[in-house]
Amino acid sequence: MLIDLLGAGFDVAGGFQTAIAEFKRGGWIVALIGAAAMVGRLLIDDAAHASLWRSFRHVAAAAIFAIIAFFVTFQWQLSAINKAIVQGLAGALAPELVDWITGLIRKKLGMAERPRQRKGRKKSSGRKRAKPKAAPRARRR
Repeated sequence: MLIDLLGAGFDVAGGFQTAIAEFKRGGWIVALIGAAAMVGRLLIDDAAHASLWRSFRHVAAAAIFAIIAFFVTFQWQLSAINKAIVQGLAGALAPELVDWITGLIRKKLGMAERPRQRKGRKKSSGRKRAKPKAAPRARRR
């Protein structure tokens, strides 16, 4: 109707409406698949900087990327298990995908890459702390 993509008769508006209806009927489960993939990844991750907030952000990003993968793969001619694998991988690789996409955008905009900020304790200068001086003792004779 709106756009004839490569002469295949692909109806963008109708295809999207069908995808939305299919998502409402049961496609929302892919968000759980992506989130579960990320939870599994976080369980085996031994990152020293892991926190509850970081884990929540990663699981939310995984769910969002799995939903995006659902809409991308909706009209692909793949079996359901292959689509589920693609959607789960999109969820599990969400942090790397975010870094890759933001890197591409920064590169296109000509922005310099920001160095990663290190969190944690400030390193010592290497100097030992001076010991407090003891009160002078009175000499005994």
